[in-house]
Amino acid sequence: MSPDELIYLGLLVLSIPLGGLVRQVREPTWRRAVVFAVGAGQVLLTCRWDTLHSLVTILGTFTILKTAGPRTCHLLTFVWCFGYLAFFRTCHLFHLPSPAAVANAVQLVLTLKLSSVAFDIRDSHLAEKSRKDGNDNSADGGAAQEGTRHKTAEQEFLPVPSLIDLFCYSYCYIGVYTGPFYKYKTYHDFIHQERPSSIPVIQPLLDRAKWMPLTGGVFLLASRYFPIAYAHTEEFYASSGVPYRLWYMLGMFLVFRMRMYSAWILAECSCITAGLGAYEEWRKPKCGQGPTIKGMPKPEDKSPQETRYNFDTTKNVDIYWVELGTTIRSGMKYWNMTVQYWMAEYIYRRVPHKTFRVATTMLLSAYWHGFHPGYYLSLMTIPLSLWVETEASTTFRTRLGIHGQRIWDWLHCVLKMRAYDYMSVGFLLLSFEATTKYWHSICYIYYVFCAVVLALSYCCKQNGLGHMHNASRNDTAVKKMSM
Repeated sequence: MSPDELIYLGLLVLSIPLGGLVRQVREPTWRRAVVFAVGAGQVLLTCRWDTLHSLVTILGTFTILKTAGPRTCHLLTFVWCFGYLAFFRTCHLFHLPSPAAVANAVQLVLTLKLSSVAFDIRDSHLAEKSRKDGNDNSADGGAAQEGTRHKTAEQEFLPVPSLIDLFCYSYCYIGVYTGPFYKYKTYHDFIHQERPSSIPVIQPLLDRAKWMPLTGGVFLLASRYFPIAYAHTEEFYASSGVPYRLWYMLGMFLVFRMRMYSAWILAECSCITAGLGAYEEWRKPKCGQGPTIKGMPKPEDKSPQETRYNFDTTKNVDIYWVELGTTIRSGMKYWNMTVQYWMAEYIYRRVPHKTFRVATTMLLSAYWHGFHPGYYLSLMTIPLSLWVETEASTTFRTRLGIHGQRIWDWLHCVLKMRAYDYMSVGFLLLSFEATTKYWHSICYIYYVFCAVVLALSYCCKQNGLGHMHNASRNDTAVKKMSM
């Protein structure tokens, strides 16, 4: 493991028992002070002078929120936070020291947090205006109104946080490096929990931690046999053929996702022990969003010992569905779930034209991850993948019976993981030359496969096979109705 990975591991492990102490602090002022002091202390110790980047980002955001109106604060904050990422990653061009990897992790999470505050303020002001006007208008109106589908009339009003509150939210030790992302409202609810020490956390903690021996063990074992550095060497290409490179690609992605699984599990455990994201089940909390039902608890649910809680708000990965989901789309949905929520809530649904939503979201996701060309090569392959997946399903899967569709789904699950293997190369090798060299060495096999599927789908549609199948299904339905 690299020194940066050891730092991440140590901080994540330490944050888990610390959460138990935080839950014993009932006074909101003291809870806020404790989680801020720990988080700010960690950032100062690990980032040192690089902490100035996050400090400037917070001060700039607060200035925008205080001076700009609710109609523009979200756009200005978005441009400021994501624009500062560009400076953050190119500050060496201005003869400033390049930030450490730990500081980059802090900046990534902070960018999502601060942007979400501005968007939520804007949406809550529109919701308040809708209530006063007696309307239930969406947050964006026009063509984007269809995509957002916000019930803004039910959204709680969110005033501009004070500078102290914004600092405390930004530097809260929970998720300051690795996530999960959580809204300011979730943080506020966490600080103002009435009886945090009474929230049952042992069983949820065990339910999440049970995956850790498997993911951690596989990571340690696989990383010995599939080191990513070896794929950068000329020896790798000189001594291996296409079958081995395909196998090695599978192994590299195995190491990558086991590492991410382990980090996210530990991060979720730190949320659970502290009580962050703990909501009663009757409020039906959703990942990233928080509770979807408001109101007073039922009489029988007033005791925390008798109330069922869950931590879905801060759930960041569902390993089962990532591994065994039958489509690329479903696997993505359960990977880095809180960031996926952020991308869907604040970007995807707000792009006016549906045609460009996926591409725009993937492009921003690549930019958020970094400037390395590999990110763009990988993430911009996803729109193609989703298109091919949809074409294959509508053209071929619908023509199969129930048994045939089950076989198709299992086969598609295997192919989905191989698609992830292929796209992970850009994330792991990073540079344009290294990524394209690897893909070239395996004959761009995934792109060739996509082209073949699209060609077969086109031929089937031209021959009318899909229409014939739909017509036969309609005829069958008509016969059943006539009987």
